[in-house]
Amino acid sequence: MASTRTNATQGPRPEALAVPVATTRASSRNGASLVIIELLILLFVIAVLRTLLAPGSFGLTSVAMIWLVLAAMSYIVGEFESSARANFGLTVRTQAAFGMTYAAYGLIHGVWPWCELMTVRFWLALWFYLSVMAPLIGLVLRYITRQRVLLVTDLHLNSVRLLRWWGFECAEITTLEDLAGWLKDNSDDRGHVAKYSLIVVDTTGPRTERVVSDLSSNYFVDFVGIPSFGMVSYLLGPHPRPVASYSVSGVARRLKRVVDLVLSGLVVILLGPLLIVVALLVRFSSPGPVFYRHCRLGRNMRYFQLMKFRTMYRDADVRLKHLLESDPELKREFEASYKLKNDPRITGIGSILRRYSIDELPQFFNILIGEMSFVGPRPIVDGEVKYYMSHSLLMFRVRPGATGLWQVSGRSDTSYDFRVKLDTQYVQDWTLWDDIKIIFKTLPAVLSRRGAY
Repeated sequence: MASTRTNATQGPRPEALAVPVATTRASSRNGASLVIIELLILLFVIAVLRTLLAPGSFGLTSVAMIWLVLAAMSYIVGEFESSARANFGLTVRTQAAFGMTYAAYGLIHGVWPWCELMTVRFWLALWFYLSVMAPLIGLVLRYITRQRVLLVTDLHLNSVRLLRWWGFECAEITTLEDLAGWLKDNSDDRGHVAKYSLIVVDTTGPRTERVVSDLSSNYFVDFVGIPSFGMVSYLLGPHPRPVASYSVSGVARRLKRVVDLVLSGLVVILLGPLLIVVALLVRFSSPGPVFYRHCRLGRNMRYFQLMKFRTMYRDADVRLKHLLESDPELKREFEASYKLKNDPRITGIGSILRRYSIDELPQFFNILIGEMSFVGPRPIVDGEVKYYMSHSLLMFRVRPGATGLWQVSGRSDTSYDFRVKLDTQYVQDWTLWDDIKIIFKTLPAVLSRRGAY
């Protein structure tokens, strides 16, 4: 059965489905939790091996540096990219990460005496853990934290139990022939699939990957292809890999995430005192919570709670309703841009925070946990999607950003149509170098206060 939807920007159907927040966030949280647990176990193992096999080493700096370098190198070569496969093992990816870590730590030891020299026995034991023990631990963790998925297969109906060890709980099974119809019946007018955040596809057939890749351009859900059903293949390769018309994998994409983590971590550490002072000012300047959490749409149209410092009065929604009902001119302004230039809902301290974008600093916590990126399209609310549907929904293929083309191009002084075009252009023409240029342009744009209100 073929889908009648031609693209993801088609007009709305009246029976659009509601998207439960808990369902769409479960998968990303499972994946993030797995990575955190595996990294903590890795840190513990490095500390134990240092104690047992490098008795002349006493500093914790060495343990922390090896762990940081190994985590960074592992991510760059492709570990932790997907929860759909085990991390580490007897693979080229793991051996490359280990080799680069060994070489990088040798260079660091040469210029930083606090990083002590490790024995050969330590490095051999660490290699054994990464190559043999870590993937087995990963299988157990994935079995415990299974995520509900749709399985698309014609031949491997008996592999459901095996997939549990890979972290997949097959709640539903369909065939490749019926996949298009299933997607149409379980998606809304925008192409968002709310029932599952991950669809596992049996790609052992020669045409399966091409068919699914064509379908994926119309829907916002992750497809993961399994080219071989066998425990040995899962551990050693060929590994499960994303199947999509728009790729968010590759070295450049992984480097983008490294930049996100490094910059966000530095901002949180260096501006920690400022964050505390602002939190106190917000708390005591007007009644209400310190942080304002607002539901926004992220990658694949999954809902997440965007964090900001509260800049409005606690009854802001009631004030807005009364204001728009009494002033048609302000209502037109708000409907055009979802902003008001002279907004009476904003507190005194809130206007200062907004002027210098200080209210947006808590978004770096969203970046650290993987819901946002440092640079990307604007995170929008559900009601704004209609403005994008007449252009493109391509922005939902990537994480939204704390800064982006819009923020360095005039912000609220630009038209809404121009914002949509900027978001689409960013995704279509993305390069890591463009991200770096936007980052350097962000601070002058913030200090100039152009379009900030």
